[in-house]
Amino acid sequence: MLLDDTENSDAIGSGQVKSIDFPNIILQSETGQTVKIKTTKQQQADLIFWESIMNIKEAEIWLPYQKEVQYLLDFDWLGDPQFT
Repeated sequence: MLLDDTENSDAIGSGQVKSIDFPNIILQSETGQTVKIKTTKQQQADLIFWESIMNIKEAEIWLPYQKEVQYLLDFDWLGDPQFT
């Protein structure tokens, strides 16, 4: 569940990693929808990133993502993007 209940919260979704279809990450959203998350070239080349995604999948941790462009957020749940 999102902690921010403002107007912009509609732009941010959350989901759990269900599978990895390199170079994409497949999430299941809070509403049960399947979301294909795109990765950047930097993420695609980063072995630690992929290891982290596998660990997140196993732990069933929820990840925030931008709904419109379907990318993972660059900032934390509680971070304000203006200040990162």
